[in-house]
Amino acid sequence: MEFTTVEINAMRKELMNHAFSALVRRMPMNKCKAYEYIANYLGVKYSTVTNMVQKGISAKHASGLSAIAARFKTRMYHYQFAPTDAICLAWLEHDYRCDKGKHPSKHLFKHWDREMSKLHIYEDA
Repeated sequence: MEFTTVEINAMRKELMNHAFSALVRRMPMNKCKAYEYIANYLGVKYSTVTNMVQKGISAKHASGLSAIAARFKTRMYHYQFAPTDAICLAWLEHDYRCDKGKHPSKHLFKHWDREMSKLHIYEDA
């Protein structure tokens, strides 16, 4: 299956956001304190950490975030904060199989460049 660069980048951003929000949830403090802790650990401004949610995580911060996870005994790794193309393609394949033929409101992945509702599913005999 061929996927567009727009779909791959959207999946990368979605996976980054899931990893970041999972890290914040696993930290034993409220969200505001967690953002402050991350900002201090990475040596960035608080606003940079809040922008990570909207704009994604840069690759240079991915290793720092995985180190923060290790400090709180949470198993999260660099590739979760900065997914490779292979990881994005694997998730796109999975979501494509789940989403084909469904109404757009039922899609797992909301950023398809193609019309998914008109695809027919044929089972092998």
